Amino acid sequence: MGKFDEIFDDVVVNAKACASAVSQKASSVYDVSKHKITAAEIRGDINKKLRELGALTYKSEVHGTDYSQQIKIIVSEISDLKDSLNAVNEHIAVATDQRRCPGCNAVIPNNSVFCNICGIKIDDIGDAKEDFEL
Repeated sequence: MGKFDEIFDDVVVNAKACASAVSQKASSVYDVSKHKITAAEIRGDINKKLRELGALTYKSEVHGTDYSQQIKIIVSEISDLKDSLNAVNEHIAVATDQRRCPGCNAVIPNNSVFCNICGIKIDDIGDAKEDFEL
């Protein structure tokens, strides 16, 4: 039974390693999914604020009322939401092993030699990856 015990021990060790790898991947997928949901919610909030901005601009033009203060507040809120969206998108890019192109700022795979969008050669992989570090 000595040989059987060794094989069984190897199977158990390999099964534990596999379970650990699957658990880590599942956790990563969950985190990315959670960030994608957050990004979608932020995009929805941005669209809502843009509609409010359009409505105020329309009222201002049609009725001749000055809504400049409210417009400034909404523009500021939109800017804050866009900053939050960029931060969430950066977390997603890091978690999915992506980075920004130094030429056009597109999201590209981390191992790209050329940008898929603008075609620029990615010379220093380390510099592009640092764009996502917080």
